[in-house]
Amino acid sequence: MKLQTMMNTLATRPTRGNSRWHTLHCILLASLAALALSACTGMYLGAAGERTTSSGALSTDVAARADIHTITPEAVHELNSERTAARALKAARHAKEAPGPDADSHYQYLVAPQDILNITVWNHPELNNPAGQLSTELAGRTVDADGTFFYPYAGRVQAAGRTVEQIRSDLARRLTKYLTDPQVDVSVLQYRGRKAFAVGEFQKPGPQPITDVPLRVTDLIAKSGGLTPKADERDAILTHDGVPRPINLYALYHDGDMSQNVLLTDGDILNVQEQRYNKVFVLGEVAKPASLPLPYGDYTLAEALSDAGGLNPVTANGSQIYVLRAGHNGRPQIWHLNGKSPDALVLADRFELQARDVVFVDAAAVTRWSRVLNQLLPFVGGVANVNTSIK
Repeated sequence: MKLQTMMNTLATRPTRGNSRWHTLHCILLASLAALALSACTGMYLGAAGERTTSSGALSTDVAARADIHTITPEAVHELNSERTAARALKAARHAKEAPGPDADSHYQYLVAPQDILNITVWNHPELNNPAGQLSTELAGRTVDADGTFFYPYAGRVQAAGRTVEQIRSDLARRLTKYLTDPQVDVSVLQYRGRKAFAVGEFQKPGPQPITDVPLRVTDLIAKSGGLTPKADERDAILTHDGVPRPINLYALYHDGDMSQNVLLTDGDILNVQEQRYNKVFVLGEVAKPASLPLPYGDYTLAEALSDAGGLNPVTANGSQIYVLRAGHNGRPQIWHLNGKSPDALVLADRFELQARDVVFVDAAAVTRWSRVLNQLLPFVGGVANVNTSIK
C-alpha cells in the first residue's frame, strides 16, 4: 500500500521544468513500477491446498485446469498396480491374437499385374522361350495391366488374382485342343506386382517384393537391413488398406509378442519413427536441464533427475518437484513430490515416467528474491547516476 501511495505521489508531483529533474522523476517511476512487478514472484506450482502465489489466486486457477496429485506410497502403489494389470491384460490379448505355428501353411501367392511368369510345355520346345539366351523380361510372360498374358494357341489367359496352379490348369485345358495331354509347368520368374514398403529408420528403406514366401514384419525389417540406432521400436505404424495400426517392435523382439509380427500384404507400409519423439523433459533448478530419450523398459523419476545432474544445491527447492503429463481425459496431470521427505528417494525410484512427461524443479525462496534484486539493480544504478549528474 505504501508503495502504491509513493507511485501516485510521484505521478502527480509537478516538475521544475529542469530536464535533469524530469529524467530523475521518470527513472524513479520506472524503478518503483519494477519493484511493484517484482513482488509477483512468478509461477509456483503447489500441490493441492498449498499456496502458489502471495494471493493464492494461481492455486485456484491451476486446480481448475489440471488434476493435481501428490506422490505418496499409496498413489505409487495404485499406479503400479494399474500398470501391471494393464500389461497382463494386453499380454493375454496379444497371446490370443498371435499367429499359430501353422499360420502360414495355407499361404498362397496370387499373381498380380507386372509379374513375370515362366511357362514350360514339356516336349514342345517351339512353345518355350530360350531362357538361357534372353533377359528375364523377354524370357518370361509379363502379366499385363488388365491381369492377362498371351500364350500361343491359348490366347489371352487370366493370371491376376490366381495362384500358379490355377493358371497352369487353365492353360493346360486350353492347349488340349491342339496338343495331346500337354504337360505344363508355370512358376513366377520375377515378383514385381505386389510390394510392402519400409519407411523411416531402416538401414535400407524402400519397397520389398511380396513373393510365394510369406512376408511378415520381421522379414521386412531383415530384408531392409535392420533398424538404425535412432529407431523407436515402441511406436512403429503399420498402414494396411489406408488404416494405421500401432506395432510395438520392442514387445516383439524382447517380450516375444508374436501378435506384432503381422503378415504383410500388397501396399502395406511399415513406418518406424525416430526415437526423438519419445522423450522426457527435465527443467527448472537442476544441474543440466535437458530433453532425455526415453530408454526401453521402465524409466523412473529418480533416473531422470540423476541423468539431469541432480538438483541444483544452491537454487533448487527440494520440496517442490513436479511431473506434468497429459491426462487421458484431456486435462493435464500434475504430480507433486516433496523431495525433502524421508521416503522421497524411494518414491522417486518407483514413480515411472511416460513419454513427453515434463519434470520441473522449482526455485527456492532465496533464489527468487536474489533474481528480483538482480532485476532492480540496473534501475538503482540509473537513479544514482542521474542524482550525481544533478549535483
